[in-house]
Amino acid sequence: SDEFADEAARVLAGAGLRVHLLPPRQPTPLLAFAVRHLSAAAGIMITASHNPPADNGYKLYLADGAQIVPPADTEIEAAIRALGPLAQVPVADPGSPLIIRHGDEVADAYLAAVTAPFRAPTGAAGLRFVYTPLHGVAAGLALRAFGQAGFPAPDVVAAQAAPDPDFPTVAFPNPEEPGALDLALARARESGADLVVANDPDGDRLAVAVPDPRAAGGWRALTGDQLGALLGAYILERTSAAPDPGHRLVATTVVSGTLLASIAASAGACYAETLTGFKWIVRAGDRRGDLRFTFGYEEALGYTIGTAVRDKDGIGAALAALSLAARARAAGESLLDAYDALEEAHGVHLTGQLTLRISSPPVIMARLRSAPPTAFGGAAVTSIADLAGGTPELPPSDVLSYRLAGARVVIRPSGTEPKIKAYLEVVEPVSGGRLAAARRAAQDRMDPLREAVQAILAG
Repeated sequence: SDEFADEAARVLAGAGLRVHLLPPRQPTPLLAFAVRHLSAAAGIMITASHNPPADNGYKLYLADGAQIVPPADTEIEAAIRALGPLAQVPVADPGSPLIIRHGDEVADAYLAAVTAPFRAPTGAAGLRFVYTPLHGVAAGLALRAFGQAGFPAPDVVAAQAAPDPDFPTVAFPNPEEPGALDLALARARESGADLVVANDPDGDRLAVAVPDPRAAGGWRALTGDQLGALLGAYILERTSAAPDPGHRLVATTVVSGTLLASIAASAGACYAETLTGFKWIVRAGDRRGDLRFTFGYEEALGYTIGTAVRDKDGIGAALAALSLAARARAAGESLLDAYDALEEAHGVHLTGQLTLRISSPPVIMARLRSAPPTAFGGAAVTSIADLAGGTPELPPSDVLSYRLAGARVVIRPSGTEPKIKAYLEVVEPVSGGRLAAARRAAQDRMDPLREAVQAILAG
C-alpha cells in the first residue's frame, strides 16, 4: 500500500497537480475528513478494507468528502480507456515540491472534530472495555481518541493490535463474520469487561458486543441494525435542544431495518432511506439545504455522526457507543437495557439476512420480475417496489422490495460477487410491556419467512 500510495502521488504530481500525502497506515475516516479539511479536489484511499490479504484497492472521494457517484465513475472509466501507453505517463520525482508530506497535524484536526461531541460523561472512569483493530490500522487514532475524549484506556487484544496484512488470527477480517471477534470476546470474559469494541482493518466499521447470559459464551454481538437504532436514538436525544430540531436528518438504506424511522418520527426529526453505501447515505439531504445531516448508518456495521466525516467512521462511532454505554452504566443499566426500551416504545424490529452464492444473479432477478411472488410462505405480498427505474428520491438500482403485513423482504444482487442477498425484517408490536412474548412472536414469523425466501431464490 505504501508503494501504491507513493506511485499515485507521483503520477498526480507528474500531471502538475499538488498532492497532500498523509503518513502511512492511516484509517479511511481520516482520509475522508482530510479531503475537506485540506480543501482538496479529490481524495484517494489505498486500502484492502476487510477483504482477503492478497487484495488491495483504490477508493476515490470527490471534493465534498464523500465517495464518487455517477456520473464521475463513468467519466473516470472513459479517461482510463483513453489513457494510452503507461510508459508515456509522466511520473514526478519522489522529492517533487508538488508532493506535500504531512505529519500529525491532519490527525490532530480529525481528533478534535470527532471527540468534541463525545466527552466522557460522569462515571465513565469505571467503564471497562476490550478493543481490537483486527490487525488493521485504526488502533493508533482510536486509542488517542478514547484518551482525548476522557475515556479510560481499553484492554487491547495484543495479538491483533499491530497492523498485519496477513491477518493471522482471523479467517476473514470482517467483524461481521463469525469468529472474527473470538479473541476479543475471550479477553472480555477473562477481564469482566462491560463491552467489546472492534474496528475493521481500515477503521471505518464498528462492531460492539455486550454481556448476555442468554447467549452462547455469555456474550452477544449487536447487529448493525441494533447498534444503528441505539446510536440514532442517542444522537437525536442529544440534539433535541438544537435550533430547528425538525430539520435534523437521519438516514439509513433500503436494506437496513426500519426502527430508525419510528425513532426519528417520535423525535420530530426527518428520516430518509437511500441505496446501499455511504456515498448515498451522507448525501441524503444534499438536495435540501434546510436539513442538517445528523446521523447515518447501514446494517453492515457502518455509522457516521454529523458532517465532520462524510463516510462511515468506526472511530467517531466508537466514541458515541462508549458515551452511551457509560451513561447506561452510571444508571445501573446496559446497552441491552437501552435497546429493550427502544423496542418497548417502537415495537420489535427483528432483522436477518440470507445470502445465496449462485452463478448468475441477473437471471434470478429477471425471473423475480417476470413472475413476481405473491406470497412468501403464508405471508401475502401486499406491494412490490422495483428500483430498476429509480424513484423521485432514488437513482436506478437493481433492487426489489416486497412489503408484507408487518414484514419486509428486500432482494438485490451483490455488487462484487456472484451472490444474491435478501434482507428480511419482521415487525411485531409490543403490548402491555410483554417484550419477550413479542420477540418470540417475531422469531416465529421470521423462521418460515426465511425458508420461503430461500426456496423462491433457489428456484
